[in-house]
Amino acid sequence: MSLRRAFLLGAAALATVAALVAIVAVVNGEFGETEGKIFATLAATFVAGSTTIAGIALLSRGVARPLGLVGLALASGGYVLWAEQIWAQHDSDPYWHFLITVLAFTLATLIAITTRLMLHSPRLLGTLFPATAGASYLAALTLTVMVLRDEGDGWQLFAVLLILALLGEILAPILDRYAEAEEHAERLLGTVAGASVLAVRGSGQVVRIGDEEVALRNGERIVVRPSG
Repeated sequence: MSLRRAFLLGAAALATVAALVAIVAVVNGEFGETEGKIFATLAATFVAGSTTIAGIALLSRGVARPLGLVGLALASGGYVLWAEQIWAQHDSDPYWHFLITVLAFTLATLIAITTRLMLHSPRLLGTLFPATAGASYLAALTLTVMVLRDEGDGWQLFAVLLILALLGEILAPILDRYAEAEEHAERLLGTVAGASVLAVRGSGQVVRIGDEEVALRNGERIVVRPSG
């Protein structure tokens, strides 16, 4: 089973469980503490599962392995901590601050990993990816400082960084498609008698020889032989 299919099936299962819990709460006429804990656990499972699958996909591709390992560590460790806190409900401000910090950097890593997975263009890998990852981690760091100081003076900076990170993630597949098309607009097929044979983007069934375009008939193909 592919990672994408596993993720979709997992997301569907979580949504089904959440819907069943909501239906039971409505039928019983109350939404109690237990239902709230179940919803919170499902949310933690979704975040951890998404980050885990994204990290595994990155490792399987063999790129940005440190980032994938960080994602797996944050997803697994963060899930255990959050699930335990949801059901045990420790009354400790420093511990809450730690949990929020773990969640913030987990989400930042998820944004960075998914952005990296959607990019193939070397130019965008050197520009858009570091910019998006940097914005996501700076947003997580800003939120952490706000939480530790117990003040919201930096919310504007946090909001701007978060918007930039999400914008980069949204633009990644769009810009990558255009960049890839531009970078592969011309492909060398080979050389014959000192002449280069190129495949270029354009309308099909047309051969360009110098500045002249020659239309091909149905069923015809191109064969290049050296003259003489």
